[in-house]
Amino acid sequence: MKSTNIAIFALAMASVATGTADAQTATPAAPAPSVTITMKDRAPVQLVRMTSLPDIEGDFDFLAVDPKHDRLFIAAEEHHSVEMFKASTGEHLRSVAGVKTPHTLAYIAEKNELAVADGGDSSVQFLSADDLHRIDRVPLIDGSVTGKTDSPDAGIYDAKRRIFYVGNGGKSANLPYSEIAKINVDTHKIVGTIRVEGDNLEAMAIDEATNRLFVNIRDKKQIGVVDLKQNAVVATWDVGLNRNTALAFDAANNLVFVGSRAPGLLTALDATTGAVVAQVPCADMTDSMTWDPELKRLYVVGAQGLSVFQQESRDRYVELLRTPVNGAKTGLYVPQFKQYYAVHPKNALDGAGLLVFRVAR
Repeated sequence: MKSTNIAIFALAMASVATGTADAQTATPAAPAPSVTITMKDRAPVQLVRMTSLPDIEGDFDFLAVDPKHDRLFIAAEEHHSVEMFKASTGEHLRSVAGVKTPHTLAYIAEKNELAVADGGDSSVQFLSADDLHRIDRVPLIDGSVTGKTDSPDAGIYDAKRRIFYVGNGGKSANLPYSEIAKINVDTHKIVGTIRVEGDNLEAMAIDEATNRLFVNIRDKKQIGVVDLKQNAVVATWDVGLNRNTALAFDAANNLVFVGSRAPGLLTALDATTGAVVAQVPCADMTDSMTWDPELKRLYVVGAQGLSVFQQESRDRYVELLRTPVNGAKTGLYVPQFKQYYAVHPKNALDGAGLLVFRVAR
């Protein structure tokens, strides 16, 4: 049996074992590069397609989506490429080199451009979203001195302000501090920087109502609170979380969600005080999480699986499902397609691949 089929079988059988499927069929695998799965029950997420990526070696990082043109972009950081897919189906469209170590991606809809935080190049690159050719390059703090390829790494795009916030510096640049660069996506210019006293910045989230940005300061086991009007860190929360990496924001309930590792924990913090509101186990080795305010669900993906949580109240979270993802650490829920995407590297059972889950509404 081909390794792809083994992995698909393992994923599907795991869903059956947890009571998430009562029937399933799969289209023949050969010679197509992907497999489609059909399930009949109403699990919160169901694997519907796997697209094999046999030529890609190494880990992946962040995802971005262009719903209008039905495109999904994935950073293949160790393959030194950006991968483009048809978002609705998961079909692999192209693999484009020209980046060194892509991390955070941001799609700029009005300009049809893709911004790429390229840690290997110590820059943010702006690419045409049509064919991924480079339009511009914005140099940041040089991280080549250590060879860690993480300056820049994590970031977030604020479409309202037209600013791409990107963490750089830190341990990759052999510095005890980091900076969050503010890059105007229209001019491709740095319009400000925010100093953060920590050398390992991870995921960020923005509270539009209070003009604050939250950032994981992983080396300090802290959450940094940035006032975007003052361009300064105005508070740090010592939450004591080990390797706090993933982060999301619930505006309606004024909560910051944090995903940490070893052990895998989902922590909900009051976004005003930083106090712990709730804490529950989740899949370990997470790099990303997505909050769905409509269904009040949180998707936390890590190498140990995808945890889907239902928010029953501000301080109560029920894990509806934990399903295998073949070692994927990053993923993205896209409400326009009612699908969740997770991308995994090559492993003992299978080559690299994109997993597409249908989300029950």
